[in-house]
Amino acid sequence: MSKSLVEMVESSDQIVIGIGDEWNWVRRGIRNDPRYEQLLNLCSDEEHKWLLPVVEYEYAYYNSDSRIEDAYRLLRKLVGDKKYFLVCDTVFQDALLYGFDPAKSVYPCGNLMYLQTPDLDDPLIFSEKSIEFMQLVADIHDIISIGGKIDDTKTFVKPFQDGKELYLNQKRKEYSNIAYNETAYMENWDVYKKFLTHTLNSKLLILELGVGLDYPTVVRWPFEKIAFVNKKAHLVRVHEKLYHHTPEIEEKTDSIPMNSVDYILQECKGL
Repeated sequence: MSKSLVEMVESSDQIVIGIGDEWNWVRRGIRNDPRYEQLLNLCSDEEHKWLLPVVEYEYAYYNSDSRIEDAYRLLRKLVGDKKYFLVCDTVFQDALLYGFDPAKSVYPCGNLMYLQTPDLDDPLIFSEKSIEFMQLVADIHDIISIGGKIDDTKTFVKPFQDGKELYLNQKRKEYSNIAYNETAYMENWDVYKKFLTHTLNSKLLILELGVGLDYPTVVRWPFEKIAFVNKKAHLVRVHEKLYHHTPEIEEKTDSIPMNSVDYILQECKGL
């Protein structure tokens, strides 16, 4: 890589940023927290796999990660007043807490904000507006507060609305048996597609951070296509393991074998 990330941003006209699983601080944190061990073991069985997204919601609701916070703040400072769009294949909208514009961000795999029923005609429900859902979150938090021990008699009640089971509005394997309601992100997805049409003749920096292969059609493969089509585009792909790129964009890509959060903290520490 001949230029630093800061130099590449400075010389670009527009930026597309993809955020992936390496920025999922909830998944990493919850598995390293002994208070959640018994709950996670419970969620691993078929009967209780539906509970894992709610446990992760509780963790995100009551915890934070200073390393991720610093990385998002530095990333936003790096972007500055450049025209940008942020695409995330995680469900945690941390970027919006640290200065990224909701109108210039899209979360195609869902978020923590909404609940849905299996019926795609039903409107989405704000998570915090569902008494049954928040009661379940409170029950989980009570267990964590006493050290994570689950009483043998403890049962977890699925939340319902009008007789229909509620799920977090997320695209994830635990919900593979229900249709994902795409309502929440489609408007911004259309804005994103229009943004891309205006980048074809500009110096476009494509910054892909920690994107794996869980949902490659959201960020990874589209970013490669953008880099291939736009003659002035440059792709920076950063990932601990999945940093490789296709031969067709060899001369337009920097592939960096490094944790992408560490990369941003390192590259932007002088900002």
